[in-house]
Amino acid sequence: MMKKSILLAGTAIVALNAATAAAVDVDMYGQVNKSVLVYDDGRDTEVNFVDNDKSSTRFGLRGSQALSNGLTASVLLEVEVQDGLGGESNTITQNTTPGQSSTPVNAITGGSFLTERHTRVGLAGNWGAIFLGRTSTATDGITEIDIAGADDVLGSGVDRFGGALQFRNSAGALTGVRVRDVFDNLDGIGSRSHADDRVQTIRYDSPIFNGFQGRVAVAQGGDMDAALLYSGKIDAFEVRGGVGYVAFNSQPTTANNDLTHQWAGSVSVKHDSGIGATFGYGQQGLERKTAGVDDPSFYYVKLGYTWDAFELAADYAHHSDMLIGAADHDATAWGIGAQYNMGNGVSLAGMWRMLDLDQTGANYENIHLYAMNLRVKF
Repeated sequence: MMKKSILLAGTAIVALNAATAAAVDVDMYGQVNKSVLVYDDGRDTEVNFVDNDKSSTRFGLRGSQALSNGLTASVLLEVEVQDGLGGESNTITQNTTPGQSSTPVNAITGGSFLTERHTRVGLAGNWGAIFLGRTSTATDGITEIDIAGADDVLGSGVDRFGGALQFRNSAGALTGVRVRDVFDNLDGIGSRSHADDRVQTIRYDSPIFNGFQGRVAVAQGGDMDAALLYSGKIDAFEVRGGVGYVAFNSQPTTANNDLTHQWAGSVSVKHDSGIGATFGYGQQGLERKTAGVDDPSFYYVKLGYTWDAFELAADYAHHSDMLIGAADHDATAWGIGAQYNMGNGVSLAGMWRMLDLDQTGANYENIHLYAMNLRVKF
């Protein structure tokens, strides 16, 4: 790891009178995560070279410093590298411009650009920790806790690969219904809008007690969330899990089907033999529902096996009524993935996934996805 030093001045640490500003040693870290992604939407088959949105290409600086009054100050600055020409696994979509290649493009134009992912400061003590800035809220990642295997390519975030692709109808025409419209794992406060759960926020993390930790946060705009997490070993089983609740800021201008709250969580278990399983679930609550509209919900199941450096997994996801206000619909996904961990932060993975959408009064073609992925950490 590379060692540098930066001066923390004029931050919340000073404002809270924690200590005199001092130099903090930080580590530089990051990864490059690239995929070859092939999709078959029932009419076209296209090959794409993309950044893996499941765990994006990024780099950052992080550090902490023990202070004389018993507190510990921390800093995190992390930047995501994105391809502005639609080179992300979750933003590729079919190109409908006449005279152009059918290779998917994104509406964003231009070259690669940098996106702020984390910029936060923190203070920690025996009472827990407080973090302030653009960072994760309490429920970020709550439905993506997963140690079952092949995590580079398989997980409850089905829309991480091909999320902007449109389903075609039985006549082969694009319908405008995107994969991410009907596959939402309700992960955090940004789930419905597909916004980033790393927002301007203040978050409190409790001390860890017997493997349990509580978190609570208030985000810019008024959304609030809380979570209870667990990580530990029970006999021959490694267990990780969490459950979270989001109270969305009221939308008084929404006449009907107003989203007010969300429950979601996941648990993952792995035996010393290498057999693992993951389960995730989430449901949202609507007020002033119109006739025939149900609360959106999903569940996710994954089974995996790990031996030495190899991981093999299969998963299934079922999402109901994610298009709020639309006719009854169900989206399902089947996937198989394999991963080879070569050591020193290098992993090679492959995936196949089939996406199916059933909706009253409509017929859609299945979408098949195939991916090969290489991730290198530093």
